[in-house]
Amino acid sequence: MINLIKNNLIYYLFISLPLSYLIGISVTELIGLSLILYFFIRNREINFLKDKKIIFLFVLSFFFGVNAYFQIDDNLKISSIFHFRYVILVLSILFCLRYFEKIDLEIKKKTFLIIFIIMSLVLFDAIFQFFTGENLLGYQILNNRISGIFQAELILGSFLIKILPFLTWILYHSKINIDENKIQLIIFFSLYIICIFLSGERTSFALSLLYFIGIIIFLNQFRKIFSISFICLIFFIILISTFKIGKSDPSNRIFIKTFHQLTNHYFITNNITETQKDEDQKKKIIKKNILIFSEDHTGHYKLAFKLFKENPIFGVGPKGFRHYCRKVNYDPDIGICSTHPHNFLVQIATETGLIGFSLYIFVIFFLIFRLIKCVNLKIYSDNKSSLIIISIGLLVNLFPLLPSGNFFNNWISLINYYLLGIYFYNYNKVFSK
Repeated sequence: MINLIKNNLIYYLFISLPLSYLIGISVTELIGLSLILYFFIRNREINFLKDKKIIFLFVLSFFFGVNAYFQIDDNLKISSIFHFRYVILVLSILFCLRYFEKIDLEIKKKTFLIIFIIMSLVLFDAIFQFFTGENLLGYQILNNRISGIFQAELILGSFLIKILPFLTWILYHSKINIDENKIQLIIFFSLYIICIFLSGERTSFALSLLYFIGIIIFLNQFRKIFSISFICLIFFIILISTFKIGKSDPSNRIFIKTFHQLTNHYFITNNITETQKDEDQKKKIIKKNILIFSEDHTGHYKLAFKLFKENPIFGVGPKGFRHYCRKVNYDPDIGICSTHPHNFLVQIATETGLIGFSLYIFVIFFLIFRLIKCVNLKIYSDNKSSLIIISIGLLVNLFPLLPSGNFFNNWISLINYYLLGIYFYNYNKVFSK
């Protein structure tokens, strides 16, 4: 009886890790630590050392740690030196999921219902803020952006897209009958992608579209649900844009502002003379001034390329971009400084060199090829569907061609390695047969 209670408690901790971002990163870290401690206390075997995927992760984390140790000379290197803790989290997730096979199905279904209710409240809160100007707790809209429960932190869209693969996966894990709950799921996922749009986070919105398209293409069970949700999003955008509904204007930020930044519109407008105002001349000027996402992003990438050229093999070390900016007081000779280059591909190439860049590309192609192989398997099971969901989720979260957060950030790493643990579990279930 005591063991059953302990197992149930660990199950609740495991399930709550993604949702704990709603409370704060310190709570998420505490839950992650609890899962790791549970793994060390209960695990009695070392079979994981035979898994090539786990070995690869340990080698990767070792490379990050050594690279940071020799190239970073301040406290920024501490986190990277202990990067292997995320690999242990993956092992903990794997271990826990094997134990959770014994969890009663009713507990799983009740847990899913709780998650569904919590996330529905988060979505309702954000939509309420959009229509009234403040959310249920009285938090007002900031900078024309919907933040919902996150108040001053404008991370609602980032949070929603990062845990979306988990929420889709938990449907299969909890053995929820999708056909019987199709209407509720259509409403939920429609509101979900609408809230990502309302957040005004352009990268999150673009990634959510990629995720929906991926699910529609590769997962028959969800094709109708996600297709209808996508159509609902389009109608919502047309509705609020046509009738100017709501207390913020996400359409302007996501579409108009993005176009202006890509074409350096404001710079062009201020520098076109009277003799240049014909349409052909305007097109030539716009084409000449095309930027990579924005002027700031282009500046980050110029600085990153400069640092990459200085040490192309090993890079400048994990978090080395920020380390360099600190040393020059955020005033570089070339480009624009920041805490990170705002793109995974650029950051990994700059901070870990060609070695890290090659490993990153290897991971991307591994996920793609295994996803295709999984889709083509002539089997039908929840494990196969779960693997497809997490594969698409990881590819979206690691997508290299859009602006992104800091690859080595704890907030991002925790959810990525959490999903990786679920991925390995379902991978072993599908491909070990």
